[in-house]
Amino acid sequence: MAAAFAWFGGVVVAILVAIVLTTALRRIIPGLEAALGLSMLLMGSALHVSGLFAGTGPWPVVILVAVSHAIAGTAMWQRQKLRGS
Repeated sequence: MAAAFAWFGGVVVAILVAIVLTTALRRIIPGLEAALGLSMLLMGSALHVSGLFAGTGPWPVVILVAVSHAIAGTAMWQRQKLRGS
């Protein structure tokens, strides 16, 4: 049970990091897609280099980065869509 809460907390932190990193990159790169792509690359590289998922292969990192950025991108896109209306 504690492992499930730790995993869920890790995903929530990853989503927050994805939002903050993408927002920071959007100040330099105007397109949402380009900022999300660079953010995914940077976050995935940082997780790989940190060795957090050592011995498990690349898939946990890929899944965590993809899910967190999908949620962050959707939230940012919805906010932009509502702001534009």
